[in-house]
Amino acid sequence: MSEHKGTILVVDDESDSLRLLTDILTTEGYQVRPANTGQLALASIAREYPELILLDVRMPGMDGFEVCRRVKQSEASHRIPLIFASALSNEEEHVEGLALGAVDFITKPIRREELLARVRTHLELGRLRNHLEIAVERRTVELRESEERFRTMADAAPVLIWASGIDKLCTFVNKGWLEFTGRDAAKEMGNGWAESVHPDDRERSYATYRSAFDARKNFEMEYRLRRADGKYRWIVDRGTPRFSRGVFLGYIGSCLDITERKHAQEEALSRQKLESMGMMATGIAHDFNNLLGTILASADLLSTEQIEALSSVEEVDRIKTAAIRGAELIRELMIYAGHESPAFEPVNFEALVNEMLHLLKVAISKRVILKTDLGKDLPPLRASSSQLRQLVLNLITNASDAIGDQPGEIRISTQLVKIPGEPAANLPDGDYLRLQVSDTGSGMTRDVRPRIFDPFFSTKETGRGLGLAVVHGIIRTHGGAITVASKPGKGTTFEVLLPCINGLPREGSGRQP
Repeated sequence: MSEHKGTILVVDDESDSLRLLTDILTTEGYQVRPANTGQLALASIAREYPELILLDVRMPGMDGFEVCRRVKQSEASHRIPLIFASALSNEEEHVEGLALGAVDFITKPIRREELLARVRTHLELGRLRNHLEIAVERRTVELRESEERFRTMADAAPVLIWASGIDKLCTFVNKGWLEFTGRDAAKEMGNGWAESVHPDDRERSYATYRSAFDARKNFEMEYRLRRADGKYRWIVDRGTPRFSRGVFLGYIGSCLDITERKHAQEEALSRQKLESMGMMATGIAHDFNNLLGTILASADLLSTEQIEALSSVEEVDRIKTAAIRGAELIRELMIYAGHESPAFEPVNFEALVNEMLHLLKVAISKRVILKTDLGKDLPPLRASSSQLRQLVLNLITNASDAIGDQPGEIRISTQLVKIPGEPAANLPDGDYLRLQVSDTGSGMTRDVRPRIFDPFFSTKETGRGLGLAVVHGIIRTHGGAITVASKPGKGTTFEVLLPCINGLPREGSGRQP
C-alpha cells in the first residue's frame, strides 16, 4: 500500500456530490476510489478491498442498502466499516442501515470537519478491530498448537495424566488413563472419573481433592482405581494448581501405579512383625529361663538335708523374688498389649512427679543432673497413677541410659496445649497435658528410631527392651500420643500428649496414638 492515510471507496450517483467528497478526502491525504453506481461499487470491492466505504443511500438501480447487504453477506468483506451518506434525516432509514451493518450515518449537505472526523474515527476503529481479530486468531492458533503438543506429550507419558477446570470438573485424561480404565474419554469427563475409584476410597479421595482445590495447593493421595480387566490397582495421585498471569485455571495431575510397591512394603512390614515377634519370644524365653533357673536351683537346695535353716529362708526369698519378677514381666507385657485394666481416677500430674523426684534421682546416674519445669495449676488427668509413675520412671531411666557414664542433664517439663493447634498430633479436639523428657545423651540413628517402641528391642547389651514398649502401651491405654526427636550426638526429646480430664476416653477404652 502506498503512503497515504487509507483507501476509501466513495459511492454516490450525483456527480457534484461525488466530486466534492473525493476532493475533501484526497486533499486530506486519503486514497479515494469513486463509483457512481452500486454495481460499480461491488466490482471495485471485488477487485481490491478498501479500508472504508462511504455510501449514498438513494441511488437508481441498486440503492445503498442493497450494496451494504451484499458487502456484509460476504465473508471476505463483511469487516469493512461502512458509513451511509443521506440527504434525508430519517430515523427509520438510520435504524435500517445500522441493522444491515453500517457503523455510522452522515447527513447531506456534507460538512468537511464532520466528515473527516467520522472517517478518521472509523478507520482507526476498523484497524484496531482488525489487529485485535488477527491477534486473537493468532493466539487461538498458538493455543491450539500448544494444546496439541500437550496432548501428544501427555499421551506419550508412561503415567496417567488428567486436568480439570476451575469448576473442579475433569476436562482431560490422556491415552494412558483411557487404556488403564478401558473407558471412553467422554465417560471420564466431569465427575465420571470417580466411577473407576474403589467405593471405599471414593469419598475420602474426593474430599482430599476438594480441600486442596479450595486452598489452591498441591496434594498427594492414594486410592484404588479399577483397571480395564476389573482388578483394582493402588495408585498415587499428585495434583498441582495451574495459573496464568495470576489467574487460577484449574488443576493438572499425574497418577502412578504403586500396587507392586505397596505389596513389597506390606511384605517388608510382615517380615518386620515376624522379626519383632521372634525377638519378643526370645526375650521372654530368656527372662523366664533365668527366673525358672533361679527357682529350680533354690528348690534343689531346699530339697537337700544338709541346708541350714537360715540358708533355707534365703533360698525361699530368692524363689519369691524370682516369682515376683516373673509377675512384673507379665504385667509389663500386659501393659504393652493394652490388656491391663487399670483404675482411672483424677490425677494431679505435677504432684505425682514431685512425689517421685527422690526415686527418680536414685534411679539415674550420679553424674546426671535432673531438672524440672512443671506447669502450675494444670487441669487434672483421669488416669492410672501407678501407670503414670511407670511411664515417667521408664522415660527417665531410658534417658539416663542414653547418657551413660558421661556427665549430662535430663529435663522434665509440662504445659497445657489445645488441639486443634498441635499440627503433628492426630488426636480429638480438647485440652492436653504435654510432657517433655529431654536428655543430652548419645541420641539415636535414623535406623534405630522407628524400632524403639518394639518389645525386647534394645541398643544396650544388658537391656531387656520393655521400657519404651511399656511407655507406648500406657499412652495408648490413656488415649494419648507420643513422638520422639533425636539425632546422633544431639540428645533425644520424648513428647507425650495426655488428654485432660474433660477429654479422656471411658475407662478401659484405648486407642492407637
